Parts: sequence; structure tokens; C-alpha cells
Amino acid sequence: MAPRTLAILFLLIALMTHASAQCSTSAADAGLLPKLPAEKKAPAEPILPEAGFLTNTHYTSQFFGFAFDLPLTVQGHQIMMPLMPEKRHALLALQFDQGRETGSLMVTAEDPKPGYDVNIPEERQKEIQTWSRYGTQSGQLPVYSVPQFMLRSGHFYHRITRRMHQYAAHYWAGINNYTVNVYIATNDGDFLRKAKDAMDDAKFYCPQDDGTLLARDGKPVKVAGEPYAGPTVPTALVNAALRDTPVKDIPLGEIAERTYRNPELGFSYELPAGWKPLVTAKGDPPAEATALREYRFLHACSQTLLQAVPQQQKPGDAYRSAIVLRALDPNCLAMRTAASLTDKRTADEVAASLEQLGEFGAVASDELLSIDGHLFMAFYGTIGTSPRGSDLAERRSQTMFATRYNKLLLVWTFMAENTSALEALPTGAVTFGDAPAIRLRTPKPQKAGR
Repeated sequence: MAPRTLAILFLLIALMTHASAQCSTSAADAGLLPKLPAEKKAPAEPILPEAGFLTNTHYTSQFFGFAFDLPLTVQGHQIMMPLMPEKRHALLALQFDQGRETGSLMVTAEDPKPGYDVNIPEERQKEIQTWSRYGTQSGQLPVYSVPQFMLRSGHFYHRITRRMHQYAAHYWAGINNYTVNVYIATNDGDFLRKAKDAMDDAKFYCPQDDGTLLARDGKPVKVAGEPYAGPTVPTALVNAALRDTPVKDIPLGEIAERTYRNPELGFSYELPAGWKPLVTAKGDPPAEATALREYRFLHACSQTLLQAVPQQQKPGDAYRSAIVLRALDPNCLAMRTAASLTDKRTADEVAASLEQLGEFGAVASDELLSIDGHLFMAFYGTIGTSPRGSDLAERRSQTMFATRYNKLLLVWTFMAENTSALEALPTGAVTFGDAPAIRLRTPKPQKAGR
């Protein structure tokens, strides 16, 4: 056997021994790893970095191919995160607060650095061929670098720091040129030990183009849990919305006298007697980077169709009562919507998403309602307003009704200066297609939180 061939073979053996969890479908095609069964096909949609599976006690990353037990249960500890920057991804976020003991676990990923792009199959194949052809000369050490996608550590590196009673642990691993980070913060030594044990026992698998995972021996991995896309909207979907602005496809409709009509969307809404439409300009976008990204994302995926106030209310009254009608594109916002009166979990998720978007106030409770046979999600809480001529924000009580219609989520927001005024607020009526008009009502908010 030629010296160069021997050198490549020995280097491959050493590399495979050092990186025990290497994965590459192109390497399989080149004969370096077992091939996938012929019937495996790539999914119609690309698998996003945030794609994973979640049980109450276990997390699996479908995209990156790692899994670990959780140091706390998911139920009651999930939190929403702000939108991530353009090249970062939020995979998981949990936290607890029990008296004086607190703790959190957050998993994120960062895109490859410039010059170390993600390897698509064709590029991986080309890189393998180039490396095997030019990787060595006269049996010496390689002069062409080992393909980056083959350099999988098979474990998480870590660093743990302590300041007084506060612990911070950072675990990281390089996978297909991404950097995966696990951040743990706590003042609870028992939680820290559980987290350390979980990360030490983390399993690494080989992600396949069809979304399945293979173990080191090439056998398929049976993954437990429900599909999970992270604690905020996946970064690729946010980037696509900012680029494509689906809001341009949501018609504005028109209003005559007290009736708002939108023939293209197939519904109309009659304002309460004594109310008038309000023409207002959009407020200035926030200056802070994360808030600005959320603002742009919301306005790329939603349209304000109508704003109204009582006729006797003047601008100087700071619009103590108001009605706002919006149309949201749930696909653009990566938002599920409730499909039945028993789908309380989805209603809770929508409430958390609306809160995170920043313009819908704080939701204290929610419920599912059937009004004249039509399913609505109802959200109760407060919202901050800024009266003209004042730098101080005021809080208003509010109720939101949301319903899915013609692929959009229509959201009516009713606000008043306090709960009593809100309960007395007239709400008007909505007509969907040729169905009888539905008169909205403002039931008393639930006392129990979500």
C-alpha cells in the first residue's frame, strides 16, 4: 500500500478514535461511514437548528444530534425568550424560583464563523475528495486541514465559576461548525449537581438529512417526546419574515360609518353605538436592538386593521377607552392556535407569545370560549399607554378576543382605565361570511393565573 494511502488510513483511524461521535452523510457515501438505507428521504422542509424533542424530563436536539436528562421538570418551568439575533438560536430555556433558591438552564447555538460555513452534502463530498487527494504528501502529516464537519468532540467542554453563593456553569461543543452553548446559573448546590450529572451523561448521535438520528453503531435512535422548536420563534423564520414581509398580503379593508368591512378576508365588524374610528400614525420603533427586532418582526407578520374610541372622547383624554383590531399571520409568527375548547395548553402558548411580542401588554389569565358556536381565545390583563404630553406610562385593563379565520388570527383588544370600566365597555358585533352576527362580550376575567 502506498505511503500516502497508509498515512490517510492511519489518520482516519486516529481521527475516528478521538472524535467518537463523528457524523457525515457524505463520508458515508465515500465509504468512510455506514450508508443510510435506500428508502430514507430528505424532508420536504429543511430541519432548523431549533428543531428538537421534549418530554417533561428529557431534551433531544434533532438538528445537532445530542440529548440529556433535565435537572428540573419542564412543566411549570418553561420560559419564553426574546427573539434571538440573526445568527443565534434559542434551543431551550427553563428556570425555577422556590423561595431563596433559584436556577436556570438555557441552551443556545451560534452560526459558524465566517470562513467555516455549514457543510451541505455536495460541499462535504467535495471537501472529502480534496482532503483525500491533497491531504498528505510523501507519507508526511496532512497539509490540507481535516474537514471541519468531521471534528465533533463527542462531549461538552465546560467551565464552572462561583461567586459567593452563586454558581455559573458554561458547557459548549462544536457541531458541524456551529457552537452549542449550555448556560446554567443557580444558588442551589443540589440543582447544580443534577445539571452537572446531566451534562456529563449527555449522548451524541448522528443527525440524518431525513430528520432521524443514528447511534454510533449506525442503528436508528428512538426519540422520546413531542416535537419542540425552542422557547422563541426560530431565527430562520424571523429572518424570512423580515425579508419577505408577509404583512403586504393582509388587506386593510375599509370603514363606512360604524362598520368595518374586509371583503377579501370575508368578515365585517360593527363598532358599538357612539364609537368612531381613529386615524393614528405608527409610533416610533424602539432603539434597543432586541426590542427593535421584535417590533420589526411583529409588523412584518401583522396588520392593524382598525382603531376606535368613544365619540365624546377627545385626544386630551388620553383615550381612556379604546378598541384595536389586528390581523396576525400565525404561520409567519410560528404560532399555534387553539382548535377546541379543551386546547388550553395552546391558549397558554398564544398568551405567552403575545406577551413576548411587546405590544399586547401583560396577560394574567386566559380561557377558551364558544360564542354563538364560534371558538375564541380570551386573554385578560393590563397594557401600558403613554398619554399625550406625558412621559409617564399609565396602565389600562384590557381583554383580548382572538379567533382563527381564513388562515389569519383576528385579535380584538378592548381597553379601559380600570376593570369596572372594562366590564361595562360595549364590544360591537362581528360577522363571518354569511353567518349571523356574533356579539362579542367581555366576561369577567378569571382570578387564577395561567
